[in-house]
Amino acid sequence: MGRGNNSKRKSGSKLRNLASHHPKRRSRNEEKSEEQEGPDQHLNNEWVIDINKSLDDGHTYNSGKSWTIYRVPNNLCEVYKNAFQPKMISIGPFHYWDRKERLRVMEEHKMRFLERLLGGKLKRRKSDGDLSSLTKGKRASDGRECEYDNNGGRLERRKSDGDPSSLTEGKRASDDRECEDDGNGGRMAKTTLLNALVKAMQDLETKTRACYSEKFDNIHSKDFVWMMVVDGCFVVELLRLYNNHVRTKSTWEVNVADPIFTTHWMLRTLQRELLMLENQLPLFVLKKLFELTNNIDQQAESLETLAVTFFNPLLPREKAAYKPNTAKLNAHLLAVFRSTFLQLVKKKSVKDTGRVTSPLNPNEGMSTLVQESQLEHFVSQLQEAGVQFRERKGDDLLDIGFADGTLLVPQLSINDSTIRVFLNFVAYEQCHNKAKPFFTNYFMFWDALVNGSEDIQILHTHGIISHVLGGHGEVANLLKRLCREIVYDLDWTYLSNEIKEVNDYCKPYYEGMYRLWWNNLISKHLSTVATVLFLLTAIQTIYTVYPYYRPH
Repeated sequence: MGRGNNSKRKSGSKLRNLASHHPKRRSRNEEKSEEQEGPDQHLNNEWVIDINKSLDDGHTYNSGKSWTIYRVPNNLCEVYKNAFQPKMISIGPFHYWDRKERLRVMEEHKMRFLERLLGGKLKRRKSDGDLSSLTKGKRASDGRECEYDNNGGRLERRKSDGDPSSLTEGKRASDDRECEDDGNGGRMAKTTLLNALVKAMQDLETKTRACYSEKFDNIHSKDFVWMMVVDGCFVVELLRLYNNHVRTKSTWEVNVADPIFTTHWMLRTLQRELLMLENQLPLFVLKKLFELTNNIDQQAESLETLAVTFFNPLLPREKAAYKPNTAKLNAHLLAVFRSTFLQLVKKKSVKDTGRVTSPLNPNEGMSTLVQESQLEHFVSQLQEAGVQFRERKGDDLLDIGFADGTLLVPQLSINDSTIRVFLNFVAYEQCHNKAKPFFTNYFMFWDALVNGSEDIQILHTHGIISHVLGGHGEVANLLKRLCREIVYDLDWTYLSNEIKEVNDYCKPYYEGMYRLWWNNLISKHLSTVATVLFLLTAIQTIYTVYPYYRPH
């Protein structure tokens, strides 16, 4: 009995083991659903994985709030390609890889300027171009000696009369001649300053990357920081040297013996390309480098003032018109230069009289909106209606006015340099939502004002337009091409009052012209119409009566 029971237990356990290893029979619905999910579900899973990876690699949801430097949209590039693509120098990451080949030449100049900031080599070029050894530790420009502590930091500068004046460690004078690098102290001082520059840029790297509309993950952190140091120091030192160059230009004293200043085309090209939207570094980067490399007894001008002085030859104006507003920190040098054109027109736009909420006010919104945002007539039509044109002198470029039937417009100079500046202003306003569209409004005004070469001719005669292009028709076509690519916000324009005044001034004339045209049409053609109607009536009568008198 025991053995029989044991054998039954063993056989039962074997069956249970077999049952546990036997696959569970699936229902028909489960098999059907699995067949449906097969290849499509696998493909969907791959898509989800790819999308999640793209989201992880891309910008965060709120990253666009910090963007201030953008790649110019293709439609604007097609208007005037030379305005946005640098051909000489790359600043910042947008054209970083071009500096390896196409823009490589300027990299050597950048290193020269960095060397200049750090103190230079044993022999330096004097202001007259002569290469000669300087007295050990002596600045030929101010008669002061540079002394270093054991750690390489510069502790004090001893004046020529022996009186020491304490200086902050690492400070330097940014004049045309530097302390001689002789001995370990000089080399260590330069290393200390360079380390301070690199450390400051490392601290700002994340904030700097967040300013660009692209991530640039292909630029390693070390390379990105070095780019900030080299590019930023070049810009800062260039602005300093140009300021010295301008201050002594009236005396014909050439105190900057550098190829960039002695070769005129290089300087003008740099002025153009350092204003390009894609060629910008954040202003806080430049200000930090400016602070670290500045001297307490150097000129008191701010970095913004030096920048405006450097770029002003591209759009020459009266001195009183280009004092920068430093109360609010601008995003970059392009924004700094643009802000100097807005000081007068910002006061006019405070009331925001051009804003009309047409979607919420459909009865009067759209007609009022068009009337206050767009001119209804071209220059030739305005002249026919009695509008006079006069150049407005001594005022801001954007300050257009209308008074006593006269349209007052500051002169618009159109050449290769001004076109580039204007287009980068417009591109910045188109890309950056916090930049009020002042220049966008300005050129939309010109688009409504000019229809062809005849309009340009009238404005040119009155001194309102000056250009060096092939002909008046080419200027008109350029303005039309630009404005076709601009996204124009009809809800806001700083010229709404002036536009409305011009349209109201011309309305009685053209309403009278319409009535006169209609009256002439009636008087000239009414008799003809009556004659035709009489003949038709007579013919109809004849055809009606004739059958009764026709012979059978």
